[in-house]
This record gives sequence, structure tokens and C-alpha cells, in this order.
Amino acid sequence: MPAIRAQRKRTERLNVRVSDREARLIRLGAERRGVNITNFIFESACVRAELEIADARHFELSSKDWQRFSEALDRPAQVKPRLKKLFAESTVLEQS
Repeated sequence: MPAIRAQRKRTERLNVRVSDREARLIRLGAERRGVNITNFIFESACVRAELEIADARHFELSSKDWQRFSEALDRPAQVKPRLKKLFAESTVLEQS
């Protein structure tokens, strides 16, 4: 599964309230996957979060804007010190 990498120590707590129907559904899903409820909810939520984030990466451009975008991609790369520093930092997903 793409969302779950190496197991990390979990230090944050999330509390949610669910209806009886939702609790039964979650328990059944966890049983069918052969995992405990915590892991089932955690894995499911992380997969959904990754899908939501991926959707934000999709965009459409007009022909004119696509041409300008393509030209910008074809230009030689320029070193951007602040951007280089940013990419050297760990991401929210990499932090424990």
C-alpha cells in the first residue's frame, strides 16, 4: 500500500465518534482485512488522504497556457538557493 511506509512510533491521538452502523462497518472491514480496528482506520485514512492530495496535483490548461508552460519546462534549470534548502528539509509525511 502506498500510504504506509516503515512503521513509525505513533505519538498523536485522534478521537472520533461514530454511529453504531459505522462502528459495525469498520469492525467488519478490519476483520475482513485481518487487522485491528486502529490499523484499519489508520491505513484507510492515509490512503484517502494521499488520494485527496494527488487530486490537487491534476490541472488543465488552455492551449496558449500549455504552450507557455511547455516553454518554461524547456528552459535551462536555474539554481534557486531557497528552493534547494526547502527540498533538503524532511516533509510532513517523513516526520515522525
